[in-house]
Amino acid sequence: MIAKIYSWTWWFVLPPVLFSLFKLLWMKYVHGNYLRSLKYVLLEIKPPRDIERSPRTMEQVFAALHGCWSSPNKIDEYIRGKLQAYFSFEIQGINGEMHMYIRCEEKFRNFVESLIWAQYPDAEINQVEDYTLSVPKNCPNAEWDLWGVDYKLVKEDAYPIRTYHKFVEDVTGKMIDPLASVADVIAALPPGQQIWIQMIVTPVRDDEWKDSVKKLANKLAKRSEEVQPNIFQKVMGVFSVLWRYLMNLPEPAKTKEERPIELLLTSTEKEVLKAVEESMNKKAMRVKLRWIYIGKREGFDRGFLSGINGAIHQFNDLNLNSFTHDNTTKTYANYLFAESRLRWAQRKIFTRYLDRDDAGPTFILNSEELATVWHLPDMSVASPAIERVEAKKGAAPVNLPVA
Repeated sequence: MIAKIYSWTWWFVLPPVLFSLFKLLWMKYVHGNYLRSLKYVLLEIKPPRDIERSPRTMEQVFAALHGCWSSPNKIDEYIRGKLQAYFSFEIQGINGEMHMYIRCEEKFRNFVESLIWAQYPDAEINQVEDYTLSVPKNCPNAEWDLWGVDYKLVKEDAYPIRTYHKFVEDVTGKMIDPLASVADVIAALPPGQQIWIQMIVTPVRDDEWKDSVKKLANKLAKRSEEVQPNIFQKVMGVFSVLWRYLMNLPEPAKTKEERPIELLLTSTEKEVLKAVEESMNKKAMRVKLRWIYIGKREGFDRGFLSGINGAIHQFNDLNLNSFTHDNTTKTYANYLFAESRLRWAQRKIFTRYLDRDDAGPTFILNSEELATVWHLPDMSVASPAIERVEAKKGAAPVNLPVA
């Protein structure tokens, strides 16, 4: 009986299944070839010693990077396997020092450098060797241990996180730099221990972002969304108008005007609505955020996990949005085969970090949120962890004699 059913149905059931499998394997193949053809550079950014700029300066950099978004044609997408360009903004803490990096395709190097120098003229930018090469590729092993996790958002992406506007000291009114706590944790690292923070950003279409934000804003404002009538509804509408005209019927009564939104929302709801609507004007990126604590087993102190988690949690706003651990990527295991499952989780997140792989949970942040998480710390952050440019570089005099 089963053989008969198969003989009757294979010709329209099997081809779609085989095509789906072929497409999956083919796209994996062409994407792999495309990624292997790219050349990347790692740029270390040293902030100026006397920088007096808020994260809003970095917001302009992220907004400009959004211009790298492009829509590939069908040949590029399915034959060449072209993917959207991405940029990785990273922080390395080692030996009590904090280093800041941007990893990008080699063809974007001049563009990225010009954006940084346009906003931070006295910054120093150098191409450096990948800092991840300082540890064995087979971590964890008998000598090295690590702990890592990817982050996700508690609520939908359209709710913003706590941004730099809210990091203000009540008495003086001055901004508290969000990276100060990260720098303090790194400054306390013992020798041989490292903390890596990685934020991979990929531009997204404006309408992909704004449509979701607008939908949430309408929901929060208790506004009914405009639904475009279909062809049947349009025909019936015309027929209704014509029928009233021929029969000399009165116009239908208008619905009672709704109460002003100010009377429908609480003060907290108004603040949430305002924050959501303001984010609609920003450029947005798809983000992968992860961090790793790695070092020799001797001296490996899990107490630093609380410090970094606390530094990330400062971006949380209970009324808006918050970062939280993604338990599917967190390096822990309980119960059956705990040790082998733990090793598997550790090596998976370590490999993904090395490859700058955005597999796993991702979310969308706007340029203001991105600048809050990654920016050059200002001079108010007095932590010894931050390595700054020692002296301001000036141009040579125009009248310098030439031998």
